[in-house]
Amino acid sequence: MTPQELEDLALRHLPENFLRKTLKAVFAAHAVSWAEAKGSFARTEALNVQPYMKRATLEGYLRDVAEQFEGIDATATRSSETGWWYHTELRSGPVILTESSVSRPCGPVDKAEFRVTLAKSNWLTLFPDERQTADAPLYALLLHSKSRWPTAQDRRDFEHLPGSAYLAFPASDLSTYLHEINLFDRFPDIVDEHLPREWDGTVRLRYFAGARRTAA
Repeated sequence: MTPQELEDLALRHLPENFLRKTLKAVFAAHAVSWAEAKGSFARTEALNVQPYMKRATLEGYLRDVAEQFEGIDATATRSSETGWWYHTELRSGPVILTESSVSRPCGPVDKAEFRVTLAKSNWLTLFPDERQTADAPLYALLLHSKSRWPTAQDRRDFEHLPGSAYLAFPASDLSTYLHEINLFDRFPDIVDEHLPREWDGTVRLRYFAGARRTAA
């Protein structure tokens, strides 16, 4: 299956309006978690707790978005049989979607047990002759990263903005991505809605450029 065929299959079950609302949820979760963390803790502690608040906020938002679309189901699922950690899985047809924060645009994810298990199905999408069923699972990741800024003042002013958002399809061993979709480039109007009004075109272009995947 070519990257375009992989994308077409995913977008058949994750429609454009769903992805637009998902990108809005990423921006909202980053902003809300920063506001709550800084409103509840000193900055030193806020930096520690915000990533957890961001994850919890976004997972709840994703379940809210899924409720707006017939055929897209969302559940909070225990990440391992013995663990206490939960993650949200969105399912639409053969597509299974989870979210993950990464260190850089479209960067690698941790090999958590549930991701390893879900990704093992993705080899089926690459070799049509070996697919067991027509609706063999396709695992997709909503990847988002924090923004990075050149000065301390910029960080304080704009750290509530995400640094990137991608829909990515991992290889079965999570070592790489078979294909990825840059949601900032796909929906620039959604990004613009959340950018500071005082930014000029140069700053805006720099922000978009920083959100693109580069070689590790």
